[in-house]
Amino acid sequence: MGEVLIAGTASLLICIFLSPKFIAFLRRREFGQQIREEGPQEHHAKAGTPTMGGIIIFTAIAVPFLLLTEFSARAVGVFAVAMACALLGFADDYMKVARRRSLGLRGRTKLVVTVLIAVGLWLVATEWAGLPDTVNLRIVDAAVDLGILYPLFIYFVLAGTTSAVNLTDGLDGLAAGCAAIVLLAYIAITFTTRQTDLALVAGCLVGACVGFLWFNSFPQGSSWGTPGRWGWAEPSPGSP
Repeated sequence: MGEVLIAGTASLLICIFLSPKFIAFLRRREFGQQIREEGPQEHHAKAGTPTMGGIIIFTAIAVPFLLLTEFSARAVGVFAVAMACALLGFADDYMKVARRRSLGLRGRTKLVVTVLIAVGLWLVATEWAGLPDTVNLRIVDAAVDLGILYPLFIYFVLAGTTSAVNLTDGLDGLAAGCAAIVLLAYIAITFTTRQTDLALVAGCLVGACVGFLWFNSFPQGSSWGTPGRWGWAEPSPGSP
């Protein structure tokens, strides 16, 4: 528990201390959010809001994780998938900034990369971590052997999770706030099941999300149509 608290606190502090300078850098380079013309009028006020906040978030996650982890197969696998999805999100954001339009990578490209990430996670889970090709149904106390369908199951979980985060993205603090709440539950679950290596990953993610949330809050109340306290746009996750 001590390592998880230290990791989460470190992630939060890294995010808080690095964000102001990074936001200033993005403003100087005019790396701002592009808003679709067909979107709600309230969102057009966010045009030009600095984007690519995921760079700070995953820097804050990576540093304490790499310093404190014991590099178990499960923890490294989850961390690697998160980083891969973050790189996909970065590429998507960069394309938007470079082209000065709201459309980033093509849907086909995102689909292919997501499939490759899912296959990589399947190999890590089965070959490195030694996990079986089964899904445990806790409610009915049963196990389903998926066999060759296991990679497909992993893909659906990965695609569904990243899409769920992406759908909540774009409204100030919404994705980070929802993710922090869910990740707190994951910390409890991993401790209950004695998977402290995964609890460390979740702790780093919670700290970074809360740190990012501070820069997406509003001095007085909340308004979806204007930038946050420091002018962040939500990160564009491929991901987590």
